[in-house]
Amino acid sequence: MLSIGMDLTIETDNNGVVKRYKSKVADLYEEKVCIYYPLGATDSKPAFLSIGTKVVVEFACDSTSSFSFESKVTGVQKSTVLLVELALPEEGVFNKVQRREYVRVNATVPVALDFPSSDLKFTSVSSDISAGGCAVVLPPEVNIQPAEVGTIEFSIQIAPGEQLPLAFLCEVIRTFPKNELTLISLKYVDPPHADQQLLTRFCFERQLSDRKKRLHP
Repeated sequence: MLSIGMDLTIETDNNGVVKRYKSKVADLYEEKVCIYYPLGATDSKPAFLSIGTKVVVEFACDSTSSFSFESKVTGVQKSTVLLVELALPEEGVFNKVQRREYVRVNATVPVALDFPSSDLKFTSVSSDISAGGCAVVLPPEVNIQPAEVGTIEFSIQIAPGEQLPLAFLCEVIRTFPKNELTLISLKYVDPPHADQQLLTRFCFERQLSDRKKRLHP
């Protein structure tokens, strides 16, 4: 189920303080998995994981199936690249993560899109964003069809003055009119779980901000 190169989310809980990190599978053995040294999901700072640290590991097999398992740090390999060893449970111990509906928020951010199969490359702005996809204003001169696959790049602001660039493989789901504009609905294809977590946080904080503005106009 796990495979070399797979994206991982590593979660630690230190007396109620939960921290999330991102990593990748570097090597696999029968009873352990070696991962690249984890970096903070939001700040990319290296984690400090001492031997014996308990963690929860989450990974996605495809766009619809995610799994998690409890583990602990069993060692560190110091070679050309620093690797962390985690105990690997039997495959049957993996827990399936329930798929969540993604919160969608209104957000206007610059986006860059590239669809190589139809030789389309253009910039625009988003209309709304979620952790599973987004809607983008379609320029009048651009003609695009559902099921086209390309890439989308944009940045989100998690903290004041902190812009985080993101890039996803995406698929056009449909085009639709809204307020005299034409929008395209895009779905991210096999997005890294850590990046989805960033988008979930972005959407949650945008919801809170919008709610405060409605309560205190």
